[in-house]
Amino acid sequence: MKFKRVLTALTFGALAASTGVQASSGTATATPVTLIINFVASDAGRSEFAGIMSGVSDAMASEPGFVSAVVYQNVEDPNVYVLQEVWTSKEHHGAHFDRIVASGDWAHIKSLLKAEPIMGYYATNPIEK
Repeated sequence: MKFKRVLTALTFGALAASTGVQASSGTATATPVTLIINFVASDAGRSEFAGIMSGVSDAMASEPGFVSAVVYQNVEDPNVYVLQEVWTSKEHHGAHFDRIVASGDWAHIKSLLKAEPIMGYYATNPIEK
């Protein structure tokens, strides 16, 4: 089970290190979001990181509001990964993120990376203002 906790921390612990995103209170909206996270694994951490990334979709399957995940590995630099997740709402992801941060597993994941992950939320359809 530790592997599953670490895998889940990888996905959302990145947010703590890069943006400090907090879950909002209240009811989740029905606006789906795509979360994209760019990771650069260290040479020493790449093997373990690859194992974690290979199971991310299965590990997240039972999370409320989770829709899907796709992992991409750069063909020219095997240390570079992009994780694309779809959530039914930003709030669903935020609630999950808060649980992951509270678990304390992010320190291990961070030890496998060369640099802070870069992440952002994206709308499937452009948002008009």
